[in-house]
Amino acid sequence: MEYTAAETIVKLVRAAVLLVLITSLTFYASGQNKGVQNAHAAANDVHGLIISGQGFVFLASEPEGWDTDTGKAAREYGVNAIFFPRAQLSRSHHVTIRVRLNQKTTEDPNEDMRGDVDGYKKQYPSTEFADLDFKHPKYKTCAKLFYTQDDFYEYVAYLNPGPQYKFMFSVALSKEKRAATREELAAFSHVLRSLQFVSEDVQEMRPR
Repeated sequence: MEYTAAETIVKLVRAAVLLVLITSLTFYASGQNKGVQNAHAAANDVHGLIISGQGFVFLASEPEGWDTDTGKAAREYGVNAIFFPRAQLSRSHHVTIRVRLNQKTTEDPNEDMRGDVDGYKKQYPSTEFADLDFKHPKYKTCAKLFYTQDDFYEYVAYLNPGPQYKFMFSVALSKEKRAATREELAAFSHVLRSLQFVSEDVQEMRPR
């Protein structure tokens, strides 16, 4: 299916609005390291990725069959880490999984999600929403699907690592035209469940 220039512009504007809404909390990637701290950790590290920057260190895990970027591509998407599938079918639908660290405005991720849904309903009343049953093993989680049938699908989750931290995680899986497959949702769950906020002090992670 081909889109006219006008339809393409509408799709891009709508995608931009959704990105703003689901990341309305202040994005926090100031001074994110681009070197070994963002590379794969030792093979025996269950998380596999250490992502750090000015005022934060957190762990994540790359799903099998996916590639991670925490540098140029992540910055272009405005996130701390982005995961790209190797499967050609997923790539043809522009599937990505994105992790973003935001400064909190509330301790309740459900409250943030309600604000996003209300804002998006005003912009695009035809958009539908569905609750998702994705949970982090330790962090309070709220997950929801934003979608327009046969057009776009955005799986969004907010995770609160605890009141002792000033940050909230957002995790999002995007796909064009079709709902995510079981394998794509498994990768989304893998990333979501792997997240672990370690410290607001990068010094604590440095060898002594």
